[in-house]
Amino acid sequence: MVPDEAIRHSLTLIAEHPQVLAVGKPKAIGESGAMAVEVTFEVNLPNEWRRGGESPTGVRLQEPVRFDFPSGYPMAPPEVSLRRDFTRDLPHIQPWTVDGRPVPCIYDGDLTELLHQAGLVAILNQAALWLDRAALGKLIDPEQGWEPVRRDEFVDFVIADEEVLRNWVDKDGGFRFVPMRFVTVNSEDGSLASVQCQLSSDSVSVNRNTIQHRVRPWGNDGQSMYWGDSLALVVCPGKEPSGKEIVCDSYLPETVKDLHDLKQRAGDYGCGKDLDTALGWLKNCLSAVNVKQTIPLAVILLARRPINLIGSESPVELCPYVVEVTAPQLFGAGPATPVRPAAHRSSITSGLLARMGGGPDLVERQDWTLVGAGSVGSKLALHLARAGGGPSVVVDKSSMAPHNAARHALIPEFGDLQMLWTIDKACKLTNALAGLDQTAKPVTEDAARMLLSGGGSNGAWSRRTWAVVNTTASLALREAFGVAKSMPARVVETLLFSAGRAGVITVEGPDRNPNTVDLMAEVYAAMLEHPSVGSIVFDSDASVARRRTGQGCGSMTMTVSDGRVSLFAAGAAEYLLGNQREGLPQASGEILIGRLCDDGLGVKWQSRQIEPLTEVRAVHGTGWRVRIHPRALARMNDEASRWPNDETGGVLIGRISDVSRVINVVDVLEAPKDSERSPHAFLLGTKGLRRRIEEYSTAVGWSLYCLGTWHSHLEEGGPSNKDRATARAVALARLTPTVFLIKTPTSFHALALNA
Repeated sequence: MVPDEAIRHSLTLIAEHPQVLAVGKPKAIGESGAMAVEVTFEVNLPNEWRRGGESPTGVRLQEPVRFDFPSGYPMAPPEVSLRRDFTRDLPHIQPWTVDGRPVPCIYDGDLTELLHQAGLVAILNQAALWLDRAALGKLIDPEQGWEPVRRDEFVDFVIADEEVLRNWVDKDGGFRFVPMRFVTVNSEDGSLASVQCQLSSDSVSVNRNTIQHRVRPWGNDGQSMYWGDSLALVVCPGKEPSGKEIVCDSYLPETVKDLHDLKQRAGDYGCGKDLDTALGWLKNCLSAVNVKQTIPLAVILLARRPINLIGSESPVELCPYVVEVTAPQLFGAGPATPVRPAAHRSSITSGLLARMGGGPDLVERQDWTLVGAGSVGSKLALHLARAGGGPSVVVDKSSMAPHNAARHALIPEFGDLQMLWTIDKACKLTNALAGLDQTAKPVTEDAARMLLSGGGSNGAWSRRTWAVVNTTASLALREAFGVAKSMPARVVETLLFSAGRAGVITVEGPDRNPNTVDLMAEVYAAMLEHPSVGSIVFDSDASVARRRTGQGCGSMTMTVSDGRVSLFAAGAAEYLLGNQREGLPQASGEILIGRLCDDGLGVKWQSRQIEPLTEVRAVHGTGWRVRIHPRALARMNDEASRWPNDETGGVLIGRISDVSRVINVVDVLEAPKDSERSPHAFLLGTKGLRRRIEEYSTAVGWSLYCLGTWHSHLEEGGPSNKDRATARAVALARLTPTVFLIKTPTSFHALALNA
């Protein structure tokens, strides 16, 4: 058979490689069009080995390597195999052979992807590099770690938490039985096709009384699939007679085929005696049991290596196998009973999720509370949980409703019983988190009432809480957080505006200064600097409205696609994940404003640090506090420095909270040009002032408005009688609380009227 054009071109390319000495004549493999060609590589042996033509590891100066080009080449890569008598006692050797020829693991990844990314030359380079390293005995790099036996091509697998199993290894060795659930899949001819097992993380005591409950089939699907309960046997290496820990420093390829091989391999790993003892005890326990169907038993040999495994902080390697057992004889064919090497798959643990999320294992999961388990909250929780950092408490007073399925991160089960979907949101979300190995407490109470009642938090937060994340967009709850002096944790708030075209994240500062109410006032003020975002945020046509969710029923909600909610939730999740790993801002609060890109495919975020606010207790307004924002403080300082010998002043802009009895002074307008200044008095002018105030408030959707006025004193001292009279006169024209702020060289004084 003549090779096709793609293979002929590749043979020419192979011949030009600098380490290729010869390219043999291609031979057909069957009638599919596949071709095999033997390529001779020159291995870079040191001079002292070149005379003998071979390295101490058995690699020759000239090594024949066969490339099997499939009929689908170049869509699929060639398979690389070595000469039949090439030693298999080297690392990076696959557990299978091709026509009896060992298969080297030349690339840590998919050869198909390598072929399409870098071409056949890359595969040739990897093969040549593998031979050079094999000759030098450097296939295992101590700085990189020990290469585990390749098991990724096995059809049987065992799911287990490797950290739990590794922690069982000590100098004394021994064995443990572990509860196991299994699924066996049979081929059409009835033969066993695959075994899938999942191990518990707790060992159990096994005896004649308990064995019948531990080993039993309990389901089948038309004879093609069985599932049930069984046991796994975990065997640990012990110590030598000298007391030294047994270490297996020889790389052994996976060649176990039967019980005899398994026992021999256990001996190689230093746990042969314990395996014999455990199997003997298991046979004794099964002697009184009669189970007709064979049951899979998982056996995990733990091998202690001289260095830590690649990607691990442990030198213990897991080597899993599955073997079918029957009662009462245990192994029907004795030493010839087939044993199937299995692949290990990590259990779903927070550590695994943290690694897959691109970060280190979280040494200790941080306690944080999610308030609001709706569309934004559920996505935020699951994004963080899938990185190993989900919430420890979920607070939501509401129950799920069918319309929540439009944007909620959880998915209703298929079927007619949609009523099962309508349980408490907090409970539904915490159930999902449990599947990601993260326990969370559901709290189904009203968060605002908990904050305002003084009756305790019901475990929703504590001094250990890293942060409380509010995703409800509730104005009332924000006010409740602002007034809650006993809140022990910093509050983070996330919310969307205007059909998901803009979003905000606020993070309280240390000691909750600035707090979540202060920060939302800062967000509104920032809209003056970002009018394109402000026009979106204050768009009344795209705000929250009552939407029909059933005949005669409705819900106050925002009409927005699930994808758009996910865009903002993903950004918030990434921000929180980074802060979990690096810590919240240490000296300030922070606001982040996100705007949907014009193409609707992304979000552009802008952040700003907000320094702590200055607080002044007001007189004439019992319990009222004036909180001066850094922006306003800086402008008052600048104005006072411009007039060092005269009193000066201006207009205060901000918000008033009747709940917390706080007046937020967010910004300051410069005094009109017709204002009068002197060393002992300041008279605020009026020219153009009303227009300027209206323009400011209109630009921010009247979320900020005129609060009163401020002026400076050149000397220390509180408000004079004239100041009080002026304040009363102006307050008569307002029904809302009015603040008059006096700035002295070192402090502030505040008058609050109509409060």
